[in-house]
Amino acid sequence: MRHAEKQQPDDRTQRPRGWNRREPIEEYEALCRGRIADLVQVHEPLVLISQVQRSGGTLLSQLFDGHPECHAHPWDLEIGHPRNWHWPPIDLSAPSSWFDLLYEGKVDLHLRKGYSKQALDRDPDVFAFGFLPRLQKAIFDHCITSRRIGSRRDVLDCYFTSYFNAWLDNHNLYTSPKKVITGLGPMLSMEAGNVEQFFEAYPDGTLVSIVREPRAWFASAQPHSKRFADLEEALGLWCRSAEAMIEAGDRYGDRVVILTYETLVQETEATMRRLAARLGIAMHPALLVPTFNLRAIRANSTQRIDRYGILTDRTTAYKGLLDPVTIERVERLAGDLYDRVAERALSGAG
Repeated sequence: MRHAEKQQPDDRTQRPRGWNRREPIEEYEALCRGRIADLVQVHEPLVLISQVQRSGGTLLSQLFDGHPECHAHPWDLEIGHPRNWHWPPIDLSAPSSWFDLLYEGKVDLHLRKGYSKQALDRDPDVFAFGFLPRLQKAIFDHCITSRRIGSRRDVLDCYFTSYFNAWLDNHNLYTSPKKVITGLGPMLSMEAGNVEQFFEAYPDGTLVSIVREPRAWFASAQPHSKRFADLEEALGLWCRSAEAMIEAGDRYGDRVVILTYETLVQETEATMRRLAARLGIAMHPALLVPTFNLRAIRANSTQRIDRYGILTDRTTAYKGLLDPVTIERVERLAGDLYDRVAERALSGAG
């Protein structure tokens, strides 16, 4: 009986196909070269969303996330110095300081642990965040050395170009031609000097500030942070934010848009349609759904949230969270100011 001839391995199936031919550093360098060769330049005007925390800024930034005409920054902008709520003091005579000044350390945390932005939820939504800080630095250096830098806006354009291109799984990078960058900078607008510097860098930019009815705001803010634990101190910050909106509107006119949280969540489509028109972007279904990188995300609430979408009940939830005495004190301290700011706000119907 003849034994079957031993089958010889097909040499074509045994040879490595390339996945292990290069050292990791070679692959990284090839990635950098390819990304830099095919950069999406980011030079659009910035839409800065800014007011005291717990006012709805995160929601608004997440509504811009999936819009094909927006480069939407996904987290709080952390380009400020010495704290995030300061506009970055870019020294044009010190180019070696620019990247370190603007670099947002949260990208490293999100790369390692995933992206999440939910206030007190013990089971938050967590998303992969494919971002390479060293690639961002390489792109930034390329941008700085390949063009003439004559203004702080030029430096910021290089920074945002490096940011959005180093975010490797940015699902919105290559969609329609972009018209704006959107970003959330809590508390930055509460100082007139910051607003002045913002408009100096972005004369074509827009400041969007959201005011939230003070009873609902305090009910949300108090459990969020120790800085909001004392009612009078917390309402002092709320009042500073509201007064800053009035001052900015008086000084900069149409470059400032005020929204109320209440109309944003109760009349979302009409409000976002009017806001889109003010910003020069098209109305789009994405403006009605909060997302991260085009994926639905739950609200950044201090209460446990089990559903997605916009939560209209947050406008009245304070009734079950605050006692009558506290509600009366909040109304006395801030009710009239809320009415004054709300009169200036963009509405869905107006």
